[in-house]
Amino acid sequence: MRVPEKNKSLVWAVIAMIFLLIILPQPAGLTLQGWRAIVLFLVIVVMWATEVVPLPVTAILALVLQPILGVADTGQALSAFGSSAVFLILAGFLLGAGLVKTHLDKRIAYRAIRMSRNSGVALLGVILVTAFLSMLMSNTATVLLMLPIVITLCRKAGLNMKAFLLATAYAANVGGVGMLVGTPPNVIAAEALGWGFFEWMLVGLPFALMMLPLLYISLLIVYRPHRVIHRDVLERLEHLEPMSHAEKRCVGIILATLFLWVTSPIHGIPAAAVGLIGGFLMFLLVYDWRFLERHTNWGVIILIGGAISVANALSSTGAAEWMAHGFLAATGLTNPVLIAFGFAVLAIVITQAIQNTATSGMLAPILVGVMSGLGVSSPGILVIPVIASSMTFLLPPGTAPNAIVHGTGHVSNRDMLRAGILPTMFALVLLLFYSFFI
Repeated sequence: MRVPEKNKSLVWAVIAMIFLLIILPQPAGLTLQGWRAIVLFLVIVVMWATEVVPLPVTAILALVLQPILGVADTGQALSAFGSSAVFLILAGFLLGAGLVKTHLDKRIAYRAIRMSRNSGVALLGVILVTAFLSMLMSNTATVLLMLPIVITLCRKAGLNMKAFLLATAYAANVGGVGMLVGTPPNVIAAEALGWGFFEWMLVGLPFALMMLPLLYISLLIVYRPHRVIHRDVLERLEHLEPMSHAEKRCVGIILATLFLWVTSPIHGIPAAAVGLIGGFLMFLLVYDWRFLERHTNWGVIILIGGAISVANALSSTGAAEWMAHGFLAATGLTNPVLIAFGFAVLAIVITQAIQNTATSGMLAPILVGVMSGLGVSSPGILVIPVIASSMTFLLPPGTAPNAIVHGTGHVSNRDMLRAGILPTMFALVLLLFYSFFI
């Protein structure tokens, strides 16, 4: 891959930044390894934010720099690819390819169009359906299931592709906090607090239900959808052929996978394992490996693996703990509500560039220590920042849904920044309000 001429100067600036930061003495209370982990974090954030090279390429650089800087050895850096989050992404690819192969995505898209007379109603429908599914299954898998449907809907009805793709990613991020199985950060917080499925639902579901209307309003303000869906598009629904045997097999596999995901607290089979079982059945009954190769964006897996690897480096070197305690000391906060909100702001900032699962895993042990140190048992000190880590609307690497939507080529960093400012502001206000009740 050649770096565009206009970006070469920025590449050299990033290289200079690495060397300048490395030769500076590390701050007090931080090891040399921890300081270099922070240098690595800053460099990767800058490169992801400016998109000087494709995001997966920056993720590869993050893996390469860790052994060079002495932050982690090669095995430790690459161990992030053994994370269940990476395999959930792979499972989602396997299931989503079945929809594309059987054209079931087009059938579902047509049905969705039939119920929507204008783009505003269609946008609300996409948000609600995506959010509901992401509460019951991995938000990564939800987006991968919805993506071909939304793209087909936009192409057939002439709708704004950017608005609908962003609505899909954002709704999955919001809906994922509603139920314990919705996204891995929920599980991290619940395990630390000793909570079960019901306890998390009492906290996560009300937040998601309040945030979804705010998300819809944000996208209405930014994109102002008003296009009428023409009748000739709706009439095409009448010419759909009966479902083929391949479509029925695909539906059966997806429904069985959804059922096992929803009931995972009962049978205890990990979500990643359930998804891979579904993907294996897709291979046997729906498509072959060559088809998957042609219809999968493997760069997303590299991106998420790299993001988790950087977070692991921050945690293992003590840099994450130093950053969190430094933030607490600098703010001088002692009130549990303000501490929860302060760390929520920190989580939102960090998770724009680092995958939300990694952000939660990095902050959770520190927040438990803060609770112990302050002698308080308020679960909000942990829960509010964990919820905040899923409110990622500004950059692609923060969550797999953002990365997947960006990977379609229809949404740029600038598009995500423009559309994500309002929901981020709404999320911050709602998190502050919510902090008083947990």
